[in-house]
Amino acid sequence: MNRDQPNYSNTTHYPYPQPEPRFQQFADNSLNEEYTNPTYRSIGLDEREKRTYELVVCQQPLHARMCGFGEKDRRPIDPPPIVQLIVKQQGQDSPVDVQMLQIPFFVLHVTLWSDDRAEERNIISNPPKCTRVLMGSLVSSPSLLKNPEGEQGLYFAFPDLSIRTEGRYTLRFSLMKLANSDFQENAKSKIVAQVFSDPFTVYSAKKFPGMTESTELSKAFAKQGLKIPIRNDVRARKTD
Repeated sequence: MNRDQPNYSNTTHYPYPQPEPRFQQFADNSLNEEYTNPTYRSIGLDEREKRTYELVVCQQPLHARMCGFGEKDRRPIDPPPIVQLIVKQQGQDSPVDVQMLQIPFFVLHVTLWSDDRAEERNIISNPPKCTRVLMGSLVSSPSLLKNPEGEQGLYFAFPDLSIRTEGRYTLRFSLMKLANSDFQENAKSKIVAQVFSDPFTVYSAKKFPGMTESTELSKAFAKQGLKIPIRNDVRARKTD
């Protein structure tokens, strides 16, 4: 095998369950259009509460510089991915009042996938050792924030994700809603919705075009106390 190509043949999957079919279908058993015609949105139905959970990637990853295999060399994805959660009562058009939601019980988990969304890319297997490819905080709790237009919503931010190897990737975000039973031993949480990001490129150090200026969304959230890096007046990288 070419040493320059990572070996994903024995990719290890994280021990989170896959969505059950009932979260991909509505009550009349018709397939959710978001699954039959894939977009960058994902809507899941919780039959117990008669609510739909929609994930929207409102800040897409653009690119990143590979961080390599050192423990201290961290190169965050630019811009930081941000995902919004929209909850609606089944049969109603307007979202559920966020004050009515059990916000601390929502968790969003991120995994790394190939750009065609066909294969998971979290682990490079080099027996007897396996190495993580996606670094940083892989889970996020929701924050109640206002976007630049002043609209309040629930947002998950991933400001410190970095990737060890160059290539084309996409991120998959999986929403889990915890319950009291989930805190018991051997309990398993269910995934209620999932969404993929746009494909993006991770460059080698020589090819990386440089970080971009922080978006208005990032700046608005930072002003409200969200811990997210802010960059102003970014200069374009010189090319030979």
